Amino acid sequence: MDAADHALGAASTITTLMKEVSSLIPHAGPLASALGVTKELISIVNQMRDNKDQCSFLVERILRILKDIAKESARLKEPIRDGSPTADRLNELVSAIEEIKKDAEAWKNTTRLDRFWSRDKIKAAVVKHEKNLTDCFTSFMLGAAIHLTAAADNSLVGRESGVRPDSNLIAHVVPDAGVTRGGLKHQCFQGTREVVISEIMNWAGGDHNQRVCWLSGPAGFGKSAIMQTVAERLDEKGNLAASFFFLRGAGARSKFTHVIATIAYHISHSIPDSQPLIQQALQADPTLLSQSTRHQLQKLVLDPLKQIPPQTKPMIIVVDALDECDDHSSITEFIGLLFETYDHFPFRFLLASRIENYIDMAFTTGQAPSMTCFMKLETFDAGHDISTFLTSRFDEFCKQRPRLFQNTQQMWPASEDLAALAERSDGLFIFAATVVSFILNDTGSPQDKLQQVLNSHLGLDPLYAQVLSNANRDDAFTKVLSAIIYLKRQLSITDLAKLLDLTSEVVVTRLMEIQSIIRIPPDNQGSVQLNHASFRDFLLDKTRSKEYYQPLGEARMMVWSLACMVKYLKQDQWPRDKAEKYACLEWCSHLESAIGGCESGELATAMVDNIQTFVRCEALEVWINTIFLGRVYQTTECLQKVKVLLQSKSVSMPDGTNAIIESVSKIRNCVK
Repeated sequence: MDAADHALGAASTITTLMKEVSSLIPHAGPLASALGVTKELISIVNQMRDNKDQCSFLVERILRILKDIAKESARLKEPIRDGSPTADRLNELVSAIEEIKKDAEAWKNTTRLDRFWSRDKIKAAVVKHEKNLTDCFTSFMLGAAIHLTAAADNSLVGRESGVRPDSNLIAHVVPDAGVTRGGLKHQCFQGTREVVISEIMNWAGGDHNQRVCWLSGPAGFGKSAIMQTVAERLDEKGNLAASFFFLRGAGARSKFTHVIATIAYHISHSIPDSQPLIQQALQADPTLLSQSTRHQLQKLVLDPLKQIPPQTKPMIIVVDALDECDDHSSITEFIGLLFETYDHFPFRFLLASRIENYIDMAFTTGQAPSMTCFMKLETFDAGHDISTFLTSRFDEFCKQRPRLFQNTQQMWPASEDLAALAERSDGLFIFAATVVSFILNDTGSPQDKLQQVLNSHLGLDPLYAQVLSNANRDDAFTKVLSAIIYLKRQLSITDLAKLLDLTSEVVVTRLMEIQSIIRIPPDNQGSVQLNHASFRDFLLDKTRSKEYYQPLGEARMMVWSLACMVKYLKQDQWPRDKAEKYACLEWCSHLESAIGGCESGELATAMVDNIQTFVRCEALEVWINTIFLGRVYQTTECLQKVKVLLQSKSVSMPDGTNAIIESVSKIRNCVK
């Protein structure tokens, strides 16, 4: 589901979170005070007519912060006491909640006309409150970290030094890949997909020998929303051992490198008895996290679990979107290992993906079919669920904006139009969600846009083309669109603007042109996300996107990254922000992808010109120093490719570059 779907389901999410947090927090103490103020805020928000979504988002953030703090407090088995440093930090959070409550009360009591004229001030206030919450949580975590570090330092006095295995593991965990990750998530619309969810839950708790379940289906059928909802329900019931949600183009979430470490970390918290055993494994071999997938799985998961009593209920590991992992061979190996260790694994695995050939082969060869519960999402009828979703969304919109329909004589949309939209969706929830977002965004007449959709061809492609055709496709728009498609990992709007040499305002303005098919964060520190991977597929397939085709994006990203380094990197300085770090760490990857696809023309000339400028300026030294921190193996390979590229254009390497390549090669060999 898209951002609007998330907002519509906010009430249900808040109710669920409130139950969870209330069960974790004692009836007295600083945490209870924070929860009490939050309950008062929720009561006010429930009475609001306008600005409810923004306030609900703030409430959800507060509850998630309180949940995280309460969980950690429970694990320590030590309550937070009044007057303690932790209580003082919590009081700062309470003050921030009180400020939100004060504003929400004022907004609730103002007239609609006053709210209209004050909409910009209200929006700015919401942004301010969001920043205050972030600052409070950061302050809380920083204070806790300093406190714990001091305690750890004191406890180590007079003891033999050694490796801290827990911190070693944490350094390899992907923090935003689990079910409780922050930010926007795909979630099932309330009351939908219950048939398939029930089937999965029956498999999860059933008495059978099929310990692997593969949920498969085409793009846009709602696999990730189902997996998120199922994982949340398993977590509520205490049956979730671990989770990992892959996401294409999201840095570590699109790689397999840290999957086993993340799973082991989650298991160490869902099954506390395993924690000391996992720590012992890391103490015994501090290099364990750089070993093979097979070795990590054995030492960090299987061996510790053998040494503790069996669980009294089925425990599930959820891994979503296998096809969105860049490392296809690692995914194939991982699936194979699950079946190899089938008789020794005490957990069940719920996996989801599109039916890609390499994944399908892993599930359909050898003994895998007899050990797998296959669930094909396309065999479940989604028609009724899509109709329910469409009806609810349009009803809510009409209630929120009655002036738009005061001259309409009948229900809007008409029942036959709703039926036509549901039929056109043809099981694709992403189509229904994108259509709703397109029709109900704040640009143009919703009635006119509904007719545009009804008059277009079936599928998402015409809808993508319709949205793009309405955009002002200037150079800045093309830059921004190309970047969000080709980025190797997500950047905030602020960092993206710096990388592209644009202002944040320009980036946001261009993104607003296509807001119905992407997710724009509430502030410039958030990252842009696609509503669905099918939009990237559309733009990269010329037969589908035609004039909207986005070729040569890798070359453009390389040129922009080089220009960013040349402009900002100065001698004896490290990269100062994520834009500069991205340019340093990823321009080689873009170069590797670009070579062969850009042999001539203005862009090829720009590549050569930017490389020549880069290898002659002070940014080169900063880049080499930075790359040694984590990607030394790429340095020589990248410089060699630069050399080959320049020679192919009959351009000589600048003086001293060959010596740099030789020096870096020697350092690389020493590191090995």
